[in-house]
Parts: sequence; structure tokens; C-alpha cells
Amino acid sequence: MLRRAWRLGQRMCRPGSSELYACLVVADVDLGTGTARAVPAVTSFECAPEGVHALIWLHGVPVAELTLPGDPAELLPQLPELARRSSEAAVREHQVQHTVEETAVSCAQRSPCESEKAWRARADGSLLTVAVCTRDRPEDLARCLEALALLTLDVEVLVIDNDPEGDWTRTVVGHHPRARYVLEPRRGTAWARNRALLEARTPLVAFVDDDVQVQPRWAEALIMAFDANPDADAVTGLVSPTELATRAQVVFEAAGGFGRGYRQRRLQPSSADPREAARAVYHIGAMGTGANMAFHRERLIAIGGFDPALGPGTPTRGGEDQEALSRLLATGGLIVYEPAAAVRHRHRRTMDELRDQRRADGAGSASLLIGASRKLGAAHHRQWSFLAIRWFLKSAAWTVAASVLRPSARPMSLVRSNLSGWIQALARDPYRRAVEQILRQADGHPDEPLLAPLPLALKRR
Repeated sequence: MLRRAWRLGQRMCRPGSSELYACLVVADVDLGTGTARAVPAVTSFECAPEGVHALIWLHGVPVAELTLPGDPAELLPQLPELARRSSEAAVREHQVQHTVEETAVSCAQRSPCESEKAWRARADGSLLTVAVCTRDRPEDLARCLEALALLTLDVEVLVIDNDPEGDWTRTVVGHHPRARYVLEPRRGTAWARNRALLEARTPLVAFVDDDVQVQPRWAEALIMAFDANPDADAVTGLVSPTELATRAQVVFEAAGGFGRGYRQRRLQPSSADPREAARAVYHIGAMGTGANMAFHRERLIAIGGFDPALGPGTPTRGGEDQEALSRLLATGGLIVYEPAAAVRHRHRRTMDELRDQRRADGAGSASLLIGASRKLGAAHHRQWSFLAIRWFLKSAAWTVAASVLRPSARPMSLVRSNLSGWIQALARDPYRRAVEQILRQADGHPDEPLLAPLPLALKRR
């Protein structure tokens, strides 16, 4: 645990120091073309950038990353060669996967790269609907839709406007012919996600946050991943930073960010036993985030979709994405993480915003494991409750250790915020209050569709 705590944030530290960079230019390096480009920052830099954080691509697949100190203007021309040297092992692994004899390695064990012509030919955009759930963030949404317009496949795009205070979202959508506007008046991200499942007519539905910008091959990679893994219930993808222009953004990325690495992985319980499902759920954090995830629509609907008592817009404040993935695991489902389905995310800009996010993360995790698990039955609820205790104690121990050993990468204020979210949720049970909220919402909007009848655990007693 101490070794993990010490390693935390090392990739964002200045060479030979335990201090983080103040801010960095984000860049893309394409090894195939030998080119590098800076990704335009959305936020003004708080100070002069101290280096470059580069995502390294080969054949349309992210294979590694590289962070270097120095003047970005001088580093960019050198990045292709520096990236080639630093990523030799990852490049060799990629080349072994994509041998001349394609049958040597199954599609499920290969990355969906540009060289896979036969496999790419099976990627049909009519199989996928992309849902963007948003609330009064027109500038972020505009950037998100501009990126979706550059996809290599033609897919349907739904914009779910969640209980808006104005017409900004409708106005933005009006400038994007590929997008369809849908109003969801019941506040809560889970309500919006479920509305997308009801509105979609395709077998696959992908969700991206409004502060995300997808890569051009994102939809293609998702569809190829489902094609290679027909038994997969969900596919998640890489989430890398759009910018590292502020201290808070660097701190978040140093603490792990939303990135989950550059190797495909699979998660599925070994049996239907609740203990085995809980063991799989324990590793759900390694499988991605709700900012970039896709589902077999009918399989997600079959388990009730997203829990409207979880997530932003409710007293629980989060957890609706991880709970849906965890509930799939509880039914024996398979989740695949495919880094080729890559997006960029604009992290929180200020430390206050980041502390609030970490508090919400704690509350959502506790509500997911202690509250939402009630609807799965006594056996699952008991195992998930044990898991919550284990998760909380282990997380508290190593994050406190990380803050002591490398305080710049894990400020104690963030640790306190996350732990306070956990403790308040365990003490006050916001899930019960959220249940009352969604029941009032359902009564207040009787003409709005429900994805499924409210589970027994959510009915009035």
C-alpha cells in the first residue's frame, strides 16, 4: 500500500521532485505519421506551461503517454522521436497483436485499430445511438457536439436536456443537424440516461458527458469492441484530459484522473454467487467511468436501467453509472474496457470544484453499496455492505498515506472531502431521501415515461 501511495502522482511530478507541475500543454503524438500537435486548451493557463503531457497513438489506438518538462514550443517538434523511444514496449505489443496472420490472435484480444480492414467493415453506425445528458452547460455541449460531428461513422445523437432553466441547450442543438433534442423534466442524471434508453432504437447506446470531446474513431472502436465481444453487456473507454491548464486539473490527473490505462481488460464474476459478484464489483473502478460508456440497450433495460435515486441531481450526488455496471455484474454480465474508444474530458478547473467532486464521489459510492443494493435482495445487500466497509477502510488508509507521502499529488483537503462524503452518506442515508424525491417526481410528471416500474425497494412503505 505504501508503494502504491508513493507512486501516486509520479507521472505528473517534475523530474527528481515530488512536486507537481503547475500546468502542462496537452498534446497528441501519432507514431504512424511522425507528427505531434498541441490540443487547444479550453481554459486560460494559470501560469506558463512547464512541459507537455502527450497521448501517444499508433494506427488510431492510444498505446502510451509521455510527460516531459520544458518549453512546449521547443518540445513539440521533438515529441514524435521522444515518444517513439519511450513507447517501444507498447509498440511491440501492439504489433504482436496485429500479425499478418489475423487468426493468430482473436479480435477479442486485439485492439480495434485502423489496419483491421475486415473488422472495421463490420462497424455499422446504424447500430449505435450516442446520448449526451446535459443541464444548462451550453458551451461544453457545443464543444461536445462539434467533436461528435467529426466521427468516422454516422450515428444518431440524442441530447437529453435535464430540467433546464432556459432554452440554451435547445439553441445549441439547433446548430447540429445530426443531433436530436429531448426534454427530460425530472431532475437527475439517471432520469436523463433512462430517457435516452427509451428514445433510442438501436441495439447499442453510448453515453458521454457534455464536458467530453470524443476522438474521431470513438464510435467505430466501440462498435468493433462489441463485435469482438458479443457476450459483453457494456464497453467502456479511455478518458484522458482535454487540458491541464490549472492546478486542480493537474492534481486530479495526478491522483489517477479518469484514465484506466492502455490495455484492454475484461471483468465478469466467476459465478452467480453474491460473494463472487461482490468480488467483481470491488474492481469496478478499474473499468472506466460514466463519462464514456456504452451498453447493449436491451440488456440494460432488462435489469431496470439506471437507478433514478442515484447520481447528480439527487441527495446521493453520484454513483448511477457505477451502480448500473455493478448491477450487470450481479447478474453475471461482462464489462470490457477498450482504450481505443477514447475521449478527452475537461476536468474541474478549481480546487473548490474538485473538493466538491470528491465529496460527491464519496457520497455516491456509499449510497451505491449500502442503499441501492437493497433492491438486489438480502444476500447481495449483505455482501455489498461488507464490500463498502472494506472499500472505505482501504481507501481511507492508502489515500491518507498518499497525502502524507506526496501531499502535492493528494492534498489532504481532497482526502477529507472524499471521506466526509462517505461518512455523511453512511450516517444520513441519502439514498432513502433520494427515493422520496424520485417518487415525488414520478407523481409530479405522471405523463412522462418510466423505463421500468419502480423497484420494490423504491415503493412507498
